Amino acid sequence: MKYSLSAKNLVCRNLENKAGYCADLLNPKQSKEITGLLRTDSGLLSSRFNQVVSNAVMQPRILQRFVVDYFAERHSPFSLWHCASKPLDDTEMAALHLKRMPPQIAVAAEVKQLAVEGSSVEGLVIKPATTAEEISAFGDLVANMQDCPRESAQIKKFYRQLAELPEHKHSRLKLFLGEYQGTPVATGTLFSSADSLGFYDLATLPDYRGRGIGKALLLHLIGEVLHSHHKHTVALVGEDQQDIWLNAGFYAVGEVAHYEFTPERGSAHLVKEDHPSDEPGDDDRQSA
Repeated sequence: MKYSLSAKNLVCRNLENKAGYCADLLNPKQSKEITGLLRTDSGLLSSRFNQVVSNAVMQPRILQRFVVDYFAERHSPFSLWHCASKPLDDTEMAALHLKRMPPQIAVAAEVKQLAVEGSSVEGLVIKPATTAEEISAFGDLVANMQDCPRESAQIKKFYRQLAELPEHKHSRLKLFLGEYQGTPVATGTLFSSADSLGFYDLATLPDYRGRGIGKALLLHLIGEVLHSHHKHTVALVGEDQQDIWLNAGFYAVGEVAHYEFTPERGSAHLVKEDHPSDEPGDDDRQSA
C-alpha cells in the first residue's frame, strides 16, 4: 500500500500535540524537545501520560540520556511512539529496556469526504462528559480497562485533577461517555490541534463488547467531526480495526511503532553512563 507522508505527519503532529497538552495540564513546562524528539512529563507514574514521540531515528545514547535515564531517575514508566518511516532497531531498544508493543495504523481523512450511516443500540446513550462527576466517571472507566493496577490508579488521578480545572483549561479535549442502560460502558475522546481533530480512548468494557456499542460511539464521534470547523481528522487504530474506519472514508497512511518502558523496582538507573549536560538542540517545549 502506498502511504501519504504528509498525511502521516498530520497524524503524528496531533499525537505530539495531545501528549504535550495533557502533560502540561498537570505539570506545566516540563515537556521538552530536541530535533525529531518530544518528551512529555505529566508528573504521574503513567505510560499513558508520559509519552515520547519521535520523528527520526535517534542514536541509542541520545534516547538513553534524554529519555530512559530521565524517567528511570523518577522511577516512572513511559511510552515511545516512533513516527518516522525508518524503523528503530528492536535489539537496541531492548537493551534500553523498551518493550515493543503491537504497532498502530495511522489513518486520516478530509472531513468533507467522511460519510456514515447511523448505528443505534437500544439502551445506549452517548453524551459529552463535561461535569466534574462525568469526567471522573470517564477516568474510572478508562482505568478499569487497564491490566496494571499502578496505571489504573494514575489514570484515575489524572482525570480527578482534570475535573478540578476550569473547563476552558482543557477545552481542546472533548470527552464522551457511552452509557448502556444507565451504566457507563464506553469512552471516546476528540482532541483538537491546529490542523486536525484526533480520535483517542475509543474503548468498551469487555463484558459489553460484541453489541455494537463501540461502533455506535465511533460513528457518533464522526458525526461530531462533521459539524466541526476542522478540515482533517486523524486516528491511530489497531491492525484488526481498520475496516470500520476505511468504510467511513479514512485511509491508512502508515504504521506508528509503539514501545513501553517500565522501571525496575529499586533501581534509579537501568543504564548509566556519562553524558554531556545538554544535547545540541535542547529547548523548552511550550504547548498551546
